Amino acid sequence: MRKFRFPHAGKWLIAIILIALFLLWRCSALLVDWLWFSQLGYQTVFYRLFLSKLVLGIVPGLIAFVFFALNLRLVFRKLTSVSEDRQKIEYLFGQKMVWPRKYLRWGEWSLAAFLAIPFALSCALTWDDFFRFGWGGDIGSLDPLYAKDIGFYLFRLPFWEVLQNSFTGLAFVAFALVLAFNFAVLYEQSGSRWVRHPQALINRQLVVLFVLFLIGYGCGFFLDRYELLYSAAGVVYGAGYTDQQIVRYGLWVMVGASSLLALILIGAFLARRVIVGIWAVGGYLVLMLAALTVVPLVIQNLMVVPNELELETPFLQREISMTRAAYGINELDELSYPALSDLKWTDIQENRQTLRNIRLWDWRPLLQTFRQLQEIRLYYQFYEVDADRYMLDGDYRQVMISARELAGELPERADTWVNRTLQFTHGYGLAMSLAAQEGEEGSPTFLVQDLPPVTKYDLEIDQAGIFYGEMMAGYRIVNTGVEEFDYPKGDENVYTRYQGKGGILLDSFWKKLLFAWEFGDINILLSSYLNDESRIQIRRQVQQRVARLAPFLRLDADPYLVLADKRLCWIQDAYTVSDRYPYSEPYGNQFNYIRNAVKVVVDAYDGSVAFYAVEPDDPILKVYQRLFPAMFRPLGQMSDELRRHLRYPEDLFRIQVEKFNRYHMRIPQVFYNSEDLWTLPSEKYAGNAIAMEPYYILMRLPGKERLEFLLMLPLTPQGRDNMIAWVAARSDQPDYGKLLVYKLPKEKLILGPMQVEAMIDQDPTISRQLSLWDQRGSKVIRGNLLVIPIGHSFIYVEPVFLIAEGNNIPQLRRVIVAYGDRVAMEPSIDQAIAFLFGQQIVRATDQPQSVVSPAGQDSLQEVRVNFEAAQQALQNGDWQEFGRAMERLQQYLEQQVP
Repeated sequence: MRKFRFPHAGKWLIAIILIALFLLWRCSALLVDWLWFSQLGYQTVFYRLFLSKLVLGIVPGLIAFVFFALNLRLVFRKLTSVSEDRQKIEYLFGQKMVWPRKYLRWGEWSLAAFLAIPFALSCALTWDDFFRFGWGGDIGSLDPLYAKDIGFYLFRLPFWEVLQNSFTGLAFVAFALVLAFNFAVLYEQSGSRWVRHPQALINRQLVVLFVLFLIGYGCGFFLDRYELLYSAAGVVYGAGYTDQQIVRYGLWVMVGASSLLALILIGAFLARRVIVGIWAVGGYLVLMLAALTVVPLVIQNLMVVPNELELETPFLQREISMTRAAYGINELDELSYPALSDLKWTDIQENRQTLRNIRLWDWRPLLQTFRQLQEIRLYYQFYEVDADRYMLDGDYRQVMISARELAGELPERADTWVNRTLQFTHGYGLAMSLAAQEGEEGSPTFLVQDLPPVTKYDLEIDQAGIFYGEMMAGYRIVNTGVEEFDYPKGDENVYTRYQGKGGILLDSFWKKLLFAWEFGDINILLSSYLNDESRIQIRRQVQQRVARLAPFLRLDADPYLVLADKRLCWIQDAYTVSDRYPYSEPYGNQFNYIRNAVKVVVDAYDGSVAFYAVEPDDPILKVYQRLFPAMFRPLGQMSDELRRHLRYPEDLFRIQVEKFNRYHMRIPQVFYNSEDLWTLPSEKYAGNAIAMEPYYILMRLPGKERLEFLLMLPLTPQGRDNMIAWVAARSDQPDYGKLLVYKLPKEKLILGPMQVEAMIDQDPTISRQLSLWDQRGSKVIRGNLLVIPIGHSFIYVEPVFLIAEGNNIPQLRRVIVAYGDRVAMEPSIDQAIAFLFGQQIVRATDQPQSVVSPAGQDSLQEVRVNFEAAQQALQNGDWQEFGRAMERLQQYLEQQVP
């Protein structure tokens, strides 16, 4: 019976279809990228990123392929016997195999490709090292060991190490492969008898490969001399005494030994004295152990350790100065702050603007309040609350702001493809409230609220739609046959059509096919609602957009919403980082150099992305400015109104403070002994001790006349709770980016946050009132404790929130204020401060009470606590508790009034 043979044309057709599907699978994402970059106006960035990765993958991949293929050809020639049309491989894997010559050739190429592809992919990932090598330059500062420009370490050394590692890796893999084949054949031919004649295993090819490996390995020792500047051994980060005096010379010895070993191996092979080569390799390993491990260890333990401070002092000084420079804390202004206890009522009056801007609304309960009061419909959601400042009718005020974004999931019945993709496309508006002032019944004072947005002052919004946000996952299609839901109005809904330029036009069949394939959604191709004006919006998350456009930048964790020029936009802080700054201690094994070099502005409506160079002199940013000259705009091109909302980023501030806690000690002996190590303070939140977070505050700096928006944090000594300093970062122009540290006197006690928390806990009237509230259907949350510098003193402010059972809306009910050894809890911060300073308290009824002296504060507090307990019991219908409270009040009054 004749066998069926598939026609050659059919084979080619199947092959073409399979290749086409593979290319579509691999290239669809690339085509989507091209369309997306083009729509945003960053085609140049796409081309250069893509071509760089392509060249860095293909060129090394081809080199590796040719290198492996040549070595495999040499191997197979020695393993085969050739006839006219057949090629036989004998004694391989225990059996004789006869293969056609063309199959053998395909086998060589396939194995070579299999080995070259991972190598090519790994090289393609080094595109950033290539950029920095090709476009980086000198920065005008020298390292203290070799006197080489710092730019060599930031830009050139990493790429040289990539080349060295690649060359060494290729030689080693080829050597191991050839050795394995030689061993397999030799073992099949002679069994274990080959051990008697090991020279049979060695041939010219193996010697050449091993020599190439030694050349690469020797170059590694040469480059390792510079790696000493990142050494974490010993008490110094970077090269210490032993590294400079012993190890770096040992590395030179190994460079020479590698060259000598290569010559010995060549000579031994030519002289057919394999044993000489084996002894030479053994001697090389012994020398490496002695030069790089044994001798340095002996010198370190016998000479350096007994005299460590004396010998390591100059190297500690290098670490201190270089680390401070790498993290930008070398220019930090260090000032003295007396922390006096002489605050008077006149000082309070002079700092009234600071006090009326203290952030009482903690972002966590405020987020919960926003969600309960302002989400309005199930398809909206608030994800985060940010602090900012606005000029409100000439009054500089701190505010809390949050975007009303589209929820991640629609209600189950409404979760259809049309609703999810075409109709519910965006969030709408925002909620903004004063950070300091509480509204009626403990609610926030809204400046922007409701739908459509109702605004106070001049906070106008031309377009409130939020198509791009912090948590806008997935894709949406706008300008379709389905009207887009805009916002609810009464019992009806208001619909709209997208008027912006955000998204990629679906004006052709191939684009619809492309996105249907890319997202696995056939509805994009089949839906009759789509037309030539329809736009598909992808990568709608702010950080996702920025990271895709600029993968060479590190992003701050918190983009924040800004209302400026009557538009909503997001500001994303971006950093240039490196792990190659000499003598600089790394941050969490991630990097040891960082600058907030770029501010990125993303329009919430059309998704446009603008990059502004904040630190144009940053050497790393200059690399990308040379590569993408049209990508980065000068900061002067940012609108004045938008520039007024730039703020110092929290992530950078945390990193700098963490480094400053140790590297503020600039005297090597003090640094060596860790005599003055600082740390972040702790505070209580919701009953748990947590690390205090930096907080934004609108205040007057000592000696300054105007309010400034600052990011600040108090500091405490390691292992102690008293305050030792406070650090502030300035955000307002023209002083944006300046860091200040105010050092406190060490000869007296200044209360730290946890000590103030303990003082609050120990106050009988406050603890009794909080305990009373924190039961029977309500929950008390004590918010962030804020340390507020006033004049030359401190006051401590902590808000108290109450959440009633079944309500789940936190209400700001009390404000605790501490000064010195006194503490008060009142309905407002003004009342609490007035109480502390013996001034009259004005209640909500506007009926002033008598002036209370500090000596009479406890009495008044006791009366108020018992009275409020009685009121609370009456509201809850708890007549027994009401009677007990009134009895306590009566007994106390009888004791105080004879």
